[in-house]
Parts: sequence; structure tokens; C-alpha cells
Amino acid sequence: MRLQVGIDTGGTFTDLIALDTERGTLTALKTSSRPDAPGRAITTAFDDGNLDGDSVERFTHGTTVGTNALIERTGCKVGLLTTKGLEDTPYIQRINRKVLYDLTWTKPEPLVGGRRMCLGVDERLTAAGDVLRPVAEDDVRALCAELRAQGAEAVAICLLFAYLNTGHEEAVRRIVAEELGDIPVSVSHEVAPIWREYERANTTIADAYLKPLLRRYVMSLDEELRRVGMCRTWTIMKSNGGAMLSDAAAEAPVQTIMSGPAGGMIATERIAVIEGIADILTLDMGGTSADVGLIVDGHQRHTTEYEIEWGLPAAVPVIDVKSIGAGGGSIAWVDRGGFLRVGPTSAGAQPGPACYGRGGDKPTVTDANLVLGRLDPGFFLGGRMRLDAERSHAVLDRLGDELEMDATELAASIVEIANENMANAIKMVSLERGHDPRRFSLLAFGGAGPLHAAAVARSLDIPRVVIPPFPGVFSAVGLLLADLRVDKVWTQAFRSTDVDAPEVHRQFERITARAVDELHQEGFSGSAEIARAINMRYLGQNYEHEVPLDDGEVSAAALERALARFAEMHRQRYGYAIDGETIELVSFKVTAIGRRGRVELSDPAASGNHQGSSKRDVFFRGHGWIETTVIHRGGLSPDTDYEGPLLVQEDGSTTLVPPGMTARRSPHGSMILTSEDGR
Repeated sequence: MRLQVGIDTGGTFTDLIALDTERGTLTALKTSSRPDAPGRAITTAFDDGNLDGDSVERFTHGTTVGTNALIERTGCKVGLLTTKGLEDTPYIQRINRKVLYDLTWTKPEPLVGGRRMCLGVDERLTAAGDVLRPVAEDDVRALCAELRAQGAEAVAICLLFAYLNTGHEEAVRRIVAEELGDIPVSVSHEVAPIWREYERANTTIADAYLKPLLRRYVMSLDEELRRVGMCRTWTIMKSNGGAMLSDAAAEAPVQTIMSGPAGGMIATERIAVIEGIADILTLDMGGTSADVGLIVDGHQRHTTEYEIEWGLPAAVPVIDVKSIGAGGGSIAWVDRGGFLRVGPTSAGAQPGPACYGRGGDKPTVTDANLVLGRLDPGFFLGGRMRLDAERSHAVLDRLGDELEMDATELAASIVEIANENMANAIKMVSLERGHDPRRFSLLAFGGAGPLHAAAVARSLDIPRVVIPPFPGVFSAVGLLLADLRVDKVWTQAFRSTDVDAPEVHRQFERITARAVDELHQEGFSGSAEIARAINMRYLGQNYEHEVPLDDGEVSAAALERALARFAEMHRQRYGYAIDGETIELVSFKVTAIGRRGRVELSDPAASGNHQGSSKRDVFFRGHGWIETTVIHRGGLSPDTDYEGPLLVQEDGSTTLVPPGMTARRSPHGSMILTSEDGR
């Protein structure tokens, strides 16, 4: 037996999928996460799946360790070394306000260990990268002594214009290593070699903030994996949709802040090809959060405009996904105005929703679905966990008394609010960017996604819902499919009127070599696929757009084609282009991809699990309680229409087909939901 394994650890559940490459069989399961010991949940998944660690030939992991540490502020105490005069950069931030006229809003606290730990280095480079004042070494050693006295656990180094000339940052790092020993250090020219001082500094600070934590996590997980017999090297999913060796990830933790959601987008891209659907909106609803994304023309979107929280950016390549606190564990509550709210606070894995019977005493979305008859208390996680409906009724009754609503009416309202929250998140990635959701399909996954997908699609007039194979562990499926990927950026400002094509070509060659070398360091030995792009904007604009560059030599003609492509992109996005206007070329990007062996996914209906159908009453707003057919997904016949109301159960997820909608299993194993009226 030879196994390829993907494990995605979320805030509530840890998902595993394992492919036996000799037999072509797949094992998929969910187990409860362990926030106190994340690595233990992974080995529990190995044990529950009866997997032999010694048979694993490839293991890729998606983790929320970094994400949760940023959200919960549980990282380390970071000291910042920056150019003298810029010590207040993390606190000044931007002048943007989250709500323009909110006089009570305050800026978020930076991730450094305090203002007294932001120290200025006596050095200076010019805007061209030339040395104006060299590093004063004795000054740096004194600053190190001060950081040691204040208990710094990591150091971030971000000097002015270091993305043009790395010499000063390298000198400061050498001195820090001499003075502070093995303390983790992050330097801006490696973490985020970009212009915009605040974004570069904040990204470097975030990397340092997470580094001790991720180092400990990787070391601990190594030990846990050895306990189950797996001694091979393994990879962690990066936010850009590629994978990197675990040791490398421990030294670049900010690259993993969207590790989990990236897996779902990778798998969605594969489904888009298999099902022949070019434009897809995604809904990944788990126990803690819901993530939404966009596939256009069969390809996912990338961005470097990620925000840890509003006003705290992290300028790293990420798949463009938006997350909101709308998971199955999201807690329903009443605000000071007496209005019912849902989330963003979650019951998590411990204690979890009230129906888990682990001490949870607040109503959640999962409790609401159970009260509405949409979940089978005896078939949760494929029957490996039983839900307590009486506890759900009790907590809903208690909140209902406060709102003068019965449990059923309150449960329906909770589900509707959660659905509306997710619909609004989808609008953020579609309507607000010029994409009409009515021409997209909605692909839903995660443990709770298929249960809510039809209602969300109807509220947005999305005509078709796609439930992929293995929806409950779909992000883990993406981990199996992920290739190795490295993104490199060179920042240098040119204008279209005086761009130096030979210089641009030389720099592209240099960063391409660096990207390929990094792929080889991560264990890739084949021929890398290279894609190049330039970030451009009209002169005077604040933000730029990524424009693909042709393969081959970067000649004046190739740059002219890229400039024309930018104008067309601007016209499509904003409705106009400015003929004859100077265009700024701000930064230059190379993506190197190391393709790994293709993984074929079997149809879950081929598992032979063809249980008979049953009936139970399910509540639908406007219809009341309706007797509803319940069928296992393995029992769906191909090319047969199944009319709602219908519940389709499978290990790790349940799909709700409401009245007026029809479900059909596609030849490739996905389940397609459509409305009778074509909506």
C-alpha cells in the first residue's frame, strides 16, 4: 500500500483524505480538532482511518495555526529594527478609516511588542538604493542589548529602500545573530520585497510574530507523525495555492496564513475543468467560518492585498478568498438593540454546539439545523458522533423566550441570518468587483456548505449549485492536488515613457533563477513552469493591477503588448482607459510551479454504499414541516432527477434540496442542483 495523504486542520474539525495509489481507493473522514494540541488531532485522524504512516509517500498539510494566532493575538513578543526616524510606522499606519464618520473607531494595535520595542537603526539608503549613510554597527549592538532587556522573542528588520539594496538589512541581521543568538529573525527583503513602507514593515512583523509558534508546531507535528510511523519529509500548503516543505514553512510562516482555504480553491479549479464550468463562486462553510472565492474562466484569482484585520495588511501572495464568522458553530445572540445576530463568535471544537454534549450552552447554526430536521442526529460524521437534539431545543427555547419566539421559528431565523451573511460575503467577491453572480455556478463544500448552498444561491439568483465529490473534506482534497509553487517579486519603478527593456529582462532572469532554485530546495527535480507578470497603474493612481507578460525575451515590443493589455484590463474593470496616459510599471513578478503527479478522484457513488432511502419531517419557511426523502449519496443513480424536498447524506456532509429544486448526479460524480423555474 502506497498512500498520498492530505489533512486540513480547521478550528472545529480536522479533515483527512488518503489515496491508495496502488488500489485507486480513497479514504475520507473528519475528526474533532484539538486547539490545545493540533498535532494530536492529525494522528487521531491517522488512527481513525487505520492508516499506516510508513506507507505514506506524500503528505500535505493545511493549517490554521498561523491564522488563529493572528486573530487571537497569541504570537510572540516582537522587536522591530527600522531606519531611524521611522520607528512609529507600525502605529501611524494609514489614514484610512474603517467607517468614515465613526468617531469611536480606533486603529488596530500593531503586532509588535510595544512602542518601546520599535527601535531606529542609524543608516540610510537613497530612493535609488545607493548608500547615503552606512550601518553604525555599535549602534545596532546597543539596540540588540535593549531588545534583550525587554524580552524580545523575535526580531523584525525593515529598513528604508531595502528592497532595492539588501546590504544594510543583511548587515543588521548578522549583528543580531551575533548578539542575540538563535532568536528568530525576519527581514523585509526576504519576506516582502515591495515598496510601500507600512505594508512591508507590517508583513515582516507578522512573519516574526508567527515564527516561534510555527517552528514549535512543525517540530511537534514531526514527532507526532513519527509516532504513527511516518518519517518522510512533508509539505504545508501556502496561501498562494502551492506547497512548501515543512521546514521551509517554519522559516516563512506568513506564507501560510491562508493555508486551509487555499486547498479548497485548488480543488475547485480541478472541478471546474472536470465539469466544464468556467465561472464558479465558492462557498466553504465549516464549523468556525465560511470562506468565499471566485473562479473566472477556469482560473483562481491571486492577490497580495490580504488584511490580518482591517488596517493591518500582509503583503504576501494569497488566493483571493474572503472569510467571515459564519460556520456551523457560529453562536446566535441578541444585541443591545434587541436584534438577533449570528456570529462571528464560534463555539469551536471545545465545547462546540450544545448538541455535541460537551458543555456548550449557547445556540449555534448547527443546533438550529438539527431542530429544523435538516441533520440526522445518528449520522453526524458518518455515524461516528451522535448529536443531542434535546440540548439544542433547550438552548433555543431559552433564547426564544428572550425574543418571544418558539424554537422552530428561532431556528429558521438563525439559519436565514447565517445565509444572508454568506450571501453578502459572496457579493464582496462578485458584485463589488464587477461580476454578476447570476452568470456563475455556486460550488459548495465544507461540512455545512451543502446544507446552506441552495438558499444562498436563491438569494443571489445563482442558477446552479454544484456539490463536488467528498464535500466534507474538499479542502483536504485540494492538498492532494497541490503543486509546489514559488512567487518572487522585484520592485523597481519605471514609466512607460522610459522603461529599460534590457534591464527588465535581466532582472526577470535573476528572479526566475531564484524561484527555480527555491523549488529545487523544496525537493522538486523536474522542469518548472514559469509565469511572469508586471504590476501596472496609470501615473498618479494609488493601486496597480497584475498584467501577464508573454514568454520569451522581454523586448520593447513585449512590453508594448503588456501595456496594451493593461489598458484593456482597465477598460474591462472600470469602463474606461486613458489613451496616451503614462503608465507606471511598479513591480515584476515570477511564479515558478513544480508539477507533482496527477491525482485522479473517484466518484463517491462508486464506493458501494447504497443505503436505502427514508423519510423525516423537515421545516421550510413558507411551507412548514414537510415529509422529506432522505437518501445516501452513494444511492443516487446517474442521469436521474431527484426533486426536492430532499436530504442527501454522506460521511461528513449533508446536502439540502429544498422544494422547487432538483438534484442530479453528473457523470463525473458531482451533484448538480437547479431550480424548476431555471433560477
